[in-house]
This record gives sequence, structure tokens and C-alpha cells, in this order.
Amino acid sequence: MPRRPYSLVWIVLLSAVVTGCQTQQATLKGPDYTCRLASDGIKIDGKLDEPAWTKADKITQFHPLQPKDASYISPTIVRMLWDERCLYVAFECTDDDIWSYSNKPDDELWNGDVGELFIKPSAAERPYYEFVTAPNGAQYDGRYTSRGSGGYHRFKGWSSGTKIATRIDGTDGDGRDDDRGYTIEMAIPLKAFIGAQSPADGVTWTFGAFRYDYSKSFEEPLLIMSIPESPSGFHYYEGYGQLIFQAAK
Repeated sequence: MPRRPYSLVWIVLLSAVVTGCQTQQATLKGPDYTCRLASDGIKIDGKLDEPAWTKADKITQFHPLQPKDASYISPTIVRMLWDERCLYVAFECTDDDIWSYSNKPDDELWNGDVGELFIKPSAAERPYYEFVTAPNGAQYDGRYTSRGSGGYHRFKGWSSGTKIATRIDGTDGDGRDDDRGYTIEMAIPLKAFIGAQSPADGVTWTFGAFRYDYSKSFEEPLLIMSIPESPSGFHYYEGYGQLIFQAAK
């Protein structure tokens, strides 16, 4: 017996379901960010007192990865700028219990407090980049040739040449007092992004901003992210937002 064709009602309902799924998937992307051209020189000193930083857009909304039902999200502000030499990144992290795991470069710094930036310059190409910075200024940077090619131990030897400065408002590693927070400022040389399309007006990369926060105030470490949801941790670049370069000052 031949199958009966779908009625018009069923076609409409199926279309609605498909459209709804597409809409839901779209909402899982991180925020788009307009990365403005630095109007003045940026001194990497952790102060963020240049006029260019005051004009940079702010990312302030973060979502929990762990624990998923976190009732508190540590206030965090991320800003980015660029010029012909560098991508500039700033984290301002409220933190009542600052703790850097290690002062050794390319150590497993995420075992303590860190700010993290992931950059994937091309959706069509596999390579992407991770920059992890502790309150004390130690950094892990890695260039992953693909997500399946290995992780920390394979790629920790790569160096981006990033210049970093941090400032701590409190005491690093002393849980007896109440800290206020820390600031990270860094300049990532554009030449570190091997083979990537050079920033110019309208050029788009993708990114995600993240943070590990270990605190005497939490039962377990708080992991937060600029993307709304991730089934596979911070390396889930399918959810990264667009980093849109703007040349107008």
C-alpha cells in the first residue's frame, strides 16, 4: 500500500520544528565583538589607562561551565584592540581569593586562577590558538594544528612572543585575607597567527574568553565562559563568537 503524502498541516509543523532547531543552534554562539583599531599606543603595564581602552567594547556576560548550576559568576570584563603589529587583550577579574598555581611559563596554569583567550582565525582551517595567563603573569600559549592532534604536552613548546603585564589588588596565594581582583594586559604579535588573514576593516576571526576561579568561597572551582553553552569544554570552537576587526578610530 503506498504511503500517504504529508498533509499541509504536517508540512507546516515539520517546518516549524526545523526552524526552531536552527534558531536554538544559533543562540548557542558567543557574542560578536567589534575589535577597534587602537587610536593611541598601548603600553603593556597592566594599568589599562590609555584612552584607547576606554573606547574598546566590553564583554561582561559570562556563563558557567562548572558547576553548571553556579549561583555566582565572578564579575569579569574582557576587552580587545588591534593595530598593525598586535592584538591587545585585557581581562579585569574580580576575585576575593587570588591564587596563581605556578610562575613557570607553559606550566599547567589552569590548576589555579587564570584568564583564557582562544582564537580561531579561520572557520575553514583547523588551527586555533590558546592563551592562558595567571595573575602573576605566567603564561601558557599553544597553537593547535587541529583539535585532534594533541593537547598541552605536545604544543606547550610553541611560543607566540606575547608581552604580558598583570596587576594584583590583594595578595596572591594568601587565603587569609580578602582580595579584590587582578588585571591582565597582553599584546599578542599578529605574526603569531601563522597563515591567518591579516586584520583589516571587516575581517572576521572567531574567539572565546574564559576563566578559572579557585576560591575559598566555592565548594569547587568556578569555570566561566563567554559562550552560552559548551558540550566539550573551552575548545568548543563551534560556539565561539565573531571577532570583527574595525579600522575606524
